Amino acid sequence: MSPRLPALALLGTLLCPAPAFPWGPPGHRTVARVAETLLAPRARAAIADLLGPGGDLAQVANWADEIKPSHPETAPWHYVNIPRAAAGYEAARDCPHTCIVSALDWFLRVLGDPRADRSERQEALRWVVHFVGDIHQPLHAADDHDREGTDLAVRFFGTPTNLHRVWDGDIVERVYANPEALTAWVLALVTHEARKAWEAGTPAVWATESHGLAVQVAYAIPRSGELNEVYVAKALPVIHEQLAKAGVRLAWALNRTLR
Repeated sequence: MSPRLPALALLGTLLCPAPAFPWGPPGHRTVARVAETLLAPRARAAIADLLGPGGDLAQVANWADEIKPSHPETAPWHYVNIPRAAAGYEAARDCPHTCIVSALDWFLRVLGDPRADRSERQEALRWVVHFVGDIHQPLHAADDHDREGTDLAVRFFGTPTNLHRVWDGDIVERVYANPEALTAWVLALVTHEARKAWEAGTPAVWATESHGLAVQVAYAIPRSGELNEVYVAKALPVIHEQLAKAGVRLAWALNRTLR
């Protein structure tokens, strides 16, 4: 771990448990693969230099989740607890110590700093790839006193689970037996017009956008707690678009940071 990582960890004093694998590995790899199609030559060369021969964004997309068991202090970096009733992100209220917004801002600065140690920039790249995906998962930007839906019990096609897990992977796993099919569907959404609309914002803006989707769609569950094809029909288009936006914005951020 880089010497800067513990410095940021000291800010992460709210070590409450977090969901283990936001978006799931297929979702994070999809975000990375979308981004790889949109990299500018200079950013592509810088990434190849940092990751080494044969390295690509998809290979490191889940690294931040894989190290969580050995580095639990990083858990609060993967989400921001914006209250469900709030209008959007407020730093003083939602990120008094550290959260995904401040962590993503930090690692983008480290990645773009030519004076930073090479190992620090390598690690920052891994964090950025993962966190841009995380911040577009609606339930990583909203909370209703339920740990981002983790404590909200539901039944998904009759199977007991929780709302956060439904969004992390249950829906995608039910619809897509092949992760490559998910990537192909998401890539099809990345039109020229979509890129022009999505290549904008900051981590704080993206968090507010995800929070709105959590309130409008993710938390819109029936009183019975039974989630079926009706719920999936509303949630799946949001998941597709958020993965596409994450891929576009990851490439946009890397192109700007590594120019």
